[in-house]
Amino acid sequence: MNIKLSSIICLTGILSFSTGAFAAETPTFKQADADESGFVDDKEFAKTTEAGIEKTLAELDGDKDGKLSKDEYSVILEEDCE
Repeated sequence: MNIKLSSIICLTGILSFSTGAFAAETPTFKQADADESGFVDDKEFAKTTEAGIEKTLAELDGDKDGKLSKDEYSVILEEDCE
C-alpha cells in the first residue's frame, strides 16, 4: 500500500471516530431511565458518561439515595445547554 493511501485511510478512521464522539448527545431522562423505574440508577447512569457527562452520580444525587430523580438528572441537561 502506498503512503498516500495509507494516510488517507488512517485520517478517515480518526475523523469518523472523533465526529462520533462529538455527536453524542446527552440522553434525556426518559432515555437514561432504561427500566422505566422513574429513577436513573448507577448502572443506567454509567451509560450517560459515554455522552461526555463529567459529573458523578454522587455529585448529582441531592438526597443521597443512590439514584437520580428527574429533577436531579435535569441538572445535566441544563449544563448541556450552556
